[in-house]
Amino acid sequence: MGVDNLVLHASARKHQVENYPGPLSIKAVIRGEVTWIVDARNLAVHEDTFLILNDGQQYGMNIDAPDPVETCCAFFQHGFVEGVARDMTKPLEESLEAPDRAAPPLRFLARLHSGKGTILQRLRSLAARCSEQLQPSSFEEDFLILSQEIAVLHKETAAQLARVPAARKETREELFRRLQVAREFLHSKVGDRTSLEDVAREACLSRFHLHRAFTKTFGETPHAYLTALRLNRARSLLNRGYSVTEASMEVGFSSLSAFSRLFRDRFHISPSSEIRKIGQATR
Repeated sequence: MGVDNLVLHASARKHQVENYPGPLSIKAVIRGEVTWIVDARNLAVHEDTFLILNDGQQYGMNIDAPDPVETCCAFFQHGFVEGVARDMTKPLEESLEAPDRAAPPLRFLARLHSGKGTILQRLRSLAARCSEQLQPSSFEEDFLILSQEIAVLHKETAAQLARVPAARKETREELFRRLQVAREFLHSKVGDRTSLEDVAREACLSRFHLHRAFTKTFGETPHAYLTALRLNRARSLLNRGYSVTEASMEVGFSSLSAFSRLFRDRFHISPSSEIRKIGQATR
């Protein structure tokens, strides 16, 4: 771990890890749900989310499920992602002059992310090919592309940090940490009822400042973010064979008509049509 780039693709009903300081890594779930324990907080990862942990950041996990849970984790060589991120922002001449210069760490990147971009697709592709003999060139290319995508994600995170409504650098960074806590708390409430007061309490902010700062930093309200999480999760459940009613209830919608309307607004297809499309694709 940390010496080379590695992929761990596994399926298990029981598995436990305690206080492991691993290298920079991406944790993803192919099937089921896994809760990673980071900084005394429980971070639930589903098929449509992924978790990034920094080099040396301790974490734990405890799988105890009736059905096998399938995970795919990418562990990076020490400094590999940071080096790619540095090279993406520096001219070629600097790389020629100092190719082995250490790159700075990627700050504020370690957290739970929704499944945007192609990171999850790349990990699923690696997982599908792990049972085969991966060619070294293909494997190296996968990790290079993953590193580029992480660097882009870090750039987006830096842009979010710049939008935090605070003048002083220290205040802005502390507020951003609390907003990340709020966002991860929303991930844990995909199937439950929650209020703005609950989210604000978790982030140790007032409701007004939480709503204002969250909206300005992330470009949408906490409620809109949670709704998007629920709809993305519902789509994953439909792909796993859930009925429309089952998926709607699983992600916390009490009204089937409201769920169907919001699903269509987001994905431009009705939930029932999504199921038919999945069925046609598997024939």
